[in-house]
Amino acid sequence: MSASPESVTRDDIIAANRKSWDEAAERHRSHDQYAELLAGFATPGYSVLDATLTERLTGLGVEGKAVAQLCCNNARELLSVKTLGAARMTGFDFSEAFLAQARELASVGKIEAEFVQTEIAKIPAGYDGRFDIALVTIGVLGWMPDLAEFFRTARRVLKPGGHLVIYESHPLLNMYDDRNLTVPAYPDESYFRSEPYRAEGGLDYWANQEYEATACYWTFHKMSDVIMSLLRSGFALEDFEELPHNVGTHDHLENQPQQLPLSYILVGQKEG
Repeated sequence: MSASPESVTRDDIIAANRKSWDEAAERHRSHDQYAELLAGFATPGYSVLDATLTERLTGLGVEGKAVAQLCCNNARELLSVKTLGAARMTGFDFSEAFLAQARELASVGKIEAEFVQTEIAKIPAGYDGRFDIALVTIGVLGWMPDLAEFFRTARRVLKPGGHLVIYESHPLLNMYDDRNLTVPAYPDESYFRSEPYRAEGGLDYWANQEYEATACYWTFHKMSDVIMSLLRSGFALEDFEELPHNVGTHDHLENQPQQLPLSYILVGQKEG
């Protein structure tokens, strides 16, 4: 990874990231993990949700509710919410190639869901105020160059009193390489870095392999950035917990002598 050029714009970042994700889709489809998802969703009651997320969603009363997933990728989490009794599910993502996988998984599982190809900030106004819960999972916020814009979008698609549920890798992990067991991997970088990283090794995190790909950009957001952007966007903070377990690609950092926070769950409620 390297620092991004000073001239890179928000639109440059979004366009490059979309292309890089589309390139990665076929690689993901070829892996055993995707075959496991196809077999799993063909089995009634299959879910990839862990106990932490299941507990939070159940506690919010997801049964009978309308649920959106922002940056749904192949929608494995959204489709799993069906097992909790969600009535209506919609996934939004800018990668049409990954949405094709989402539709395939839904078809295999005979799960009714809608998938919309769109940049998150440009979700059509027709979806405003239609959802009880908006779900954000592992590895989304770093792809968002503008957190305030992202949270404003989450707020507008929710009904009054609706909830935003974020289950994410902890931003401290920006200091640690998920392809290298060295701790820390980036000793010369700061948790407080403001410039995005530019990476050219591709997005095949399932195989943990690099390949020639369109450059993509990852933006650092401190934990305080996330919380304050949430509050300033018109959410009340209902729940926040830092957690010791890995939810992404940093298994090697679990059970360290001095345990790092590896993930967190944050629940905000739309005010007004």
